Amino acid sequence: MEDQKTDCSENSSILSDMGGSKGFVCHYRFEEGSSQFIFLDVDQETGGVSINNTLSFSTSSYLQTISSANGLLLLSGFGESQLSYHVFNPLTKRPETLPPHGITGEVIRSGLAFDGKQYQVVLVHVFKDEENGLGPLPGHIELEIFSSETGAWRKRQPFRLSFNVEVPVSELFTELNTAPLFSNGAIHWEINGRLLVYHVKDDCCEVIELPNFSEDPSWTPTMTFRRCLWESEGRVRYTYTDFDGVHTWNLLEECEHAVYSHSNLYDREKHRWALVYTIDHTGLAKHDPDILCPGNQWGPHNISPFAYVEDSETMYLQLPGIVVAHNTKTRGLQKVCGYEFPDMEFNCCSFFPFIQSNESHQKKASKSLQAGEVVDLPIKQEVNSISF
Repeated sequence: MEDQKTDCSENSSILSDMGGSKGFVCHYRFEEGSSQFIFLDVDQETGGVSINNTLSFSTSSYLQTISSANGLLLLSGFGESQLSYHVFNPLTKRPETLPPHGITGEVIRSGLAFDGKQYQVVLVHVFKDEENGLGPLPGHIELEIFSSETGAWRKRQPFRLSFNVEVPVSELFTELNTAPLFSNGAIHWEINGRLLVYHVKDDCCEVIELPNFSEDPSWTPTMTFRRCLWESEGRVRYTYTDFDGVHTWNLLEECEHAVYSHSNLYDREKHRWALVYTIDHTGLAKHDPDILCPGNQWGPHNISPFAYVEDSETMYLQLPGIVVAHNTKTRGLQKVCGYEFPDMEFNCCSFFPFIQSNESHQKKASKSLQAGEVVDLPIKQEVNSISF
């Protein structure tokens, strides 16, 4: 097992050339603790998907998927005294297990940044004054940062960061959290209705209210069922589902504030988002009653947006047992993937975006799909086995 662990930055010449080839990963966790990772290539024109057998793998140990960044995966598993973190390159199949960190409390978020040469793993935790029995208090968060360049962890406590962490959510069940996004040199996390952004190069943080945040004390994040952060055309996008539909917002850039400041609803300091589009639940179901049957297979609480591909203008939604592609321009809907889903309460299959290298496309052992063809995931079939 030891010879499989290496510095993922050795493959920077390959990973730095991952220009725009987007795909997905399906992470299937089984009851006995094993995991299976199925990689899917996306047809940029039709929005269809095909299985990439070269990248797919399985593991006998329990793993959680935390995030991906420019061809690398950040995974976590059970260690001797704390969660262990692994940075993994699916192309080389060589995981690197990070040394233990110095956090004694609870890690509430973690993320991965990778610039093609070096990577950083950032852990967010609640800072507590254990000697005086204080904390957590608003603004009391701390970062623990691992750099592949130094091979060590360091602490970073953001200065004057106003952030409410009254109800921290544990990293132990990452499927309950919004997956972090590495975009434009920064890691983005959704926490309690706000966006925490860590700018890697500048080593600083900022907090941005999300468009569905409310000061009403009765408001809780559970009123928004599923949430997703992604990048499109170099922009950070935030998508969430509620009783009305699926809503997507763009995070505004500095030069765009003047355009939206004419709106009475726009507050430059409090609201830094522009609505891109809303997909109504009722209208979505009318596109194909055979795919979406209200009260049977889907509902607002289990529609999970997880990716968007700008070339085909397609949003991907996970539902119980299927993945559907929704063309945001034509409003067309197609089923692209099916997977085993024993019952409505069975929540062990998750999808997330992944940037694939040109080399992985050349090596992949999967056929191209015809328009309208549906992929069935090979759950529990033999794939490459990796030890962590």
